[in-house]
Amino acid sequence: MATVTEKILDYLQMQAESTVDLLSMFSLDRGRAMREARRSIVHGPRQFKVDWADLYRERQKFYSLLNQLKRQGLVSKRKQEQNSQWRITAQGTKYLTKLKSKQGSSPKLFRRAYEKKNCADFMIVSFDVPERDRRKRNWLRTQLLALDFEMLQQSVWLGKVQIPEDFINDLRIYEMIPYVHIFSVSKSGSIIRKF
Repeated sequence: MATVTEKILDYLQMQAESTVDLLSMFSLDRGRAMREARRSIVHGPRQFKVDWADLYRERQKFYSLLNQLKRQGLVSKRKQEQNSQWRITAQGTKYLTKLKSKQGSSPKLFRRAYEKKNCADFMIVSFDVPERDRRKRNWLRTQLLALDFEMLQQSVWLGKVQIPEDFINDLRIYEMIPYVHIFSVSKSGSIIRKF
């Protein structure tokens, strides 16, 4: 829902666009001015490249974030004559160091090309990776696609490919072994696939 300020900015921008369109018509010859006037009546005035209401919303989000960080004690604000100066606090520096160390400790998720070997049995890979590890879950889905597995459900995949040992090692490195289950099925039953 647009705020009153956003509605006012939208209205002012529309009036400014109309004024610019009208003034530009005065600088044209009569025939071209008539064509521009018809175009303006049918399609409305040419819009500015910048939307004032969007700029206002983005600015409000930024200042809202700064104030939230200030309430948490991570940044401070010092007023000078007409401007304000924002600085990181000692608590903010500690928090930033902690965040950076967490990022450094988690392994990078690399896409690898595993060696694919077909097998006679169907292989089912089922997983339930926690939401906090969604990057790992997305990596797993990408790797299963690369191994020519088909998705039966978001977290259940089927293929006629031997699971590479490197894939299992990567699951171990990324600490995903507890969340991934691999089954071999020798009889297809009612499953009809293009395998």
